[in-house]
Amino acid sequence: MNKIGETIKNYALSVIVPVVMIILLLIVSPETRSANAVISLLRQGFAPAVLGWGVLFNMKVGNWDFSIGARFVLATILAGNLAMSYNLGIVGFMVLALVISVILGVIVGYAYKLLKIPTLIVSIGICLIFESITRIIYNGSGVHVTSEYMILGQSPYDLIAFIICFALAAYIYYKRKLGYNVRAVGTNPVVAQTNGINAMNTKTNALIISGLFAGLYCILSLSKSGVCAAVSGTLGSAATVFDAMMCVLIGMAICGKGNIIFSLYSGALISQVLKMGMMAIGLPTSYNKVVIAIFVILFMVSSTRADVFANLKSKLFHKAEVN
Repeated sequence: MNKIGETIKNYALSVIVPVVMIILLLIVSPETRSANAVISLLRQGFAPAVLGWGVLFNMKVGNWDFSIGARFVLATILAGNLAMSYNLGIVGFMVLALVISVILGVIVGYAYKLLKIPTLIVSIGICLIFESITRIIYNGSGVHVTSEYMILGQSPYDLIAFIICFALAAYIYYKRKLGYNVRAVGTNPVVAQTNGINAMNTKTNALIISGLFAGLYCILSLSKSGVCAAVSGTLGSAATVFDAMMCVLIGMAICGKGNIIFSLYSGALISQVLKMGMMAIGLPTSYNKVVIAIFVILFMVSSTRADVFANLKSKLFHKAEVN
């Protein structure tokens, strides 16, 4: 019983926060007050969580990778068009998406390892190159697949695909040497290096493994929408990166001692609820990022600076006693 209680305690915040957010959404948005609407909302968090797991490996180890959005777009356009041109079907598209995404991750990883400059600089430079390629290939038309390539966007196939991705992410992060090295380097790179963990190789491998999850995100995203446009403008893919980072930051803030992979899905769900809630109350879309950023800061402070909330609570109670 104690073990069950401890497990519930560890996962409580990751479950309670999104549930409360969904209840608030139901209050402010009458059109969402149905079981189908809630289920649809839960499904909307699948794809962002998968990309967030790839970003998690990078952020945890100290990488700032701004190329993952451009990699996702480029891999989706290449895999989708090649699969359509050669009639490879959904299986062929899935294989191509994963292989191309991992190759692009290898390019970023080894560029960082060979150049030995911060990942922020490397990733932005490669991001600009990949974005330009998306506007050149296929005359910048992107990709538009037929319905046979969108089967994984339908229920229950999207849930099955998500569960497989969840199991893979949890296995790599908690059960494999790469996941242990990522956590060790992210906690203290000096101590990790002292214990024989090569920080440079670990950061390179984190960039490569993020390519795997970018490929999985390609599959889920294109299966849902059927369309992927070329990147418009400089760093036009950055919005995808920031959305994934927000999922990770919120997930880390509400994780506690629970499973970060599960909490990250909660973070993705919270992000979706915030966006829908702001649309429901008529808030202009230009303010979306500002409001979400405020929520992210609050979640981060609540987890990393619990003393701030403790002092505030103590002052409030002390003031009440004096009155």
